[in-house]
Amino acid sequence: MKTSIKAALLSSAAIACSLVGMGTAYAQSNVTLYGLIDESLNYVSNEGGHSAFTQTSGNVQGSRWGIKGTEDLGGGYQAIFTLENGFALNNGAFGQGGLEFGRQAFVGLTTPAGTITLGRQYDFLIYLYSMTNLFNAGTYGFHLGDYDRLGGERLNNVIAYQTPTFDGLKVGVLYAPGGQPGHLAAGSAQSYGISYSSDNLNLAAAYTSVNNTTITPAATIGVPDLFGTPQSGTVALNRISTFAAGGSYKFGPALLHGVYSLTDMKGGNSTAVLSTWEGGVTYWLTPAVSVLGGYAYSKLNETRWGQYMVSADYFLSKRTDLYALLNYEHVHGGDVQATLFTATPSSGGNQTIVSLGIRHRF
Repeated sequence: MKTSIKAALLSSAAIACSLVGMGTAYAQSNVTLYGLIDESLNYVSNEGGHSAFTQTSGNVQGSRWGIKGTEDLGGGYQAIFTLENGFALNNGAFGQGGLEFGRQAFVGLTTPAGTITLGRQYDFLIYLYSMTNLFNAGTYGFHLGDYDRLGGERLNNVIAYQTPTFDGLKVGVLYAPGGQPGHLAAGSAQSYGISYSSDNLNLAAAYTSVNNTTITPAATIGVPDLFGTPQSGTVALNRISTFAAGGSYKFGPALLHGVYSLTDMKGGNSTAVLSTWEGGVTYWLTPAVSVLGGYAYSKLNETRWGQYMVSADYFLSKRTDLYALLNYEHVHGGDVQATLFTATPSSGGNQTIVSLGIRHRF
């Protein structure tokens, strides 16, 4: 009796080990912990009529840590996930409105026919991010209020699909339901993007539309009224939508980049259109040192903004670099204060911010 039980247990153990071995060979998993810390000291020429010295976390790139993983399911299929937290280095607080994984939180499948992901994700205007000065000019170099979303904005409840890359070409579509019973479109969003990459040329175009949202124009772009009505706080929008297209071309140590965005804001029976043209050049003086110069011109109703951006970046190693940034904004027309993105509005039509910072990746 004891011998039979012992034999059965040994047989079961052998089968279990065999199955585990098969599973390990069949489904290879990979999990990566990663992060980035970015901190800068800044001089602001005018915040409400006074100069100021500030400390900013995530000036060039948002400080973050994350976990991402893949599991090989065989036959060209993979399970994937990303959980990414944004934080402020100055006080340790969560970023993105206090969300634990506010930067990204999604799970999905990669297949021979493309990738499907579910969760909180970037819309496809992110295809344009690396083709603008935003990549090196810092947060203060973002276009007005980042209403065109080229600084990298996310959506909740996203269902996204991206094709495989065919000869450098990739297409993405997504839909984010609003979740309001009886109102399918209320609070929903959609985004479409296409990109092309070769050795030296990169091109992209994207469109994103978000229903039933709010903006704060006086606090973010210095506009005291929108749609012809004075606004003391937020403005409710029926819809805000952006189309953007851009590209970059590299020759030798230089990279030329440019982008155009058109943002349409609808509130009630009124419409406001914000357009921005931007161009610039990045030049590598050595493999460790790069400089950037660029200019962005924006127009909303009768008001026009000019943004000048200059930066220098020195890599101490592959993971650590020092940077210096200069962002300057000048406003033409209207009772509008200059307001570089995330800064306190100036008391007049000009604002300058000089930044010195350090960035470390791990």
